[in-house]
Amino acid sequence: MPNRAQVKSAHELAVLSAGLAEHNRIHNLKLSVISQPDPPDAILSDGLITTWMELTDAFFSPEWARDLSSYAADEQHKPMEKGLYMGMDAQLASAFCEIVVQKSQKSSYKPFITKYGPGILVVGLESPWLSEETIDEIDSEWANRGNPDISSTFSHVYIGYRNASGNHAFKWPRS
Repeated sequence: MPNRAQVKSAHELAVLSAGLAEHNRIHNLKLSVISQPDPPDAILSDGLITTWMELTDAFFSPEWARDLSSYAADEQHKPMEKGLYMGMDAQLASAFCEIVVQKSQKSSYKPFITKYGPGILVVGLESPWLSEETIDEIDSEWANRGNPDISSTFSHVYIGYRNASGNHAFKWPRS
């Protein structure tokens, strides 16, 4: 069984691949990873265009994050408590908005913004109840926060998710 570092690395590669594939598809590009300085998670280029990408996850709850990471790694599984859960979409929407705003304010991206311009953010959503209603709740929460302007840090944001057919991403906000 893999250790926590191996699980994290595989997860980041899957999220990066999904976000990059969707960005390339939407913009008819052929960007690929040329380096991984951390931060940001990847420098991307096709020989003409160079940009950067940051990856992060938004979890339904800290307990769900522990459940997932302990289940996947070679350690004792720490399952989320069974019970009645309410407001799951609102909790994930709040976590998503918080992390996007936090990431947009990180000073460690400044050299990359100066060199390449605003980058790409991919936020993997982690919830056992992920649905279209979750995305609607994220859109609503973002609007309730006044649609914060993150454009000086990120020119594109993608939401990553996983289902039975693999890892995927789509542009956010939806338009």
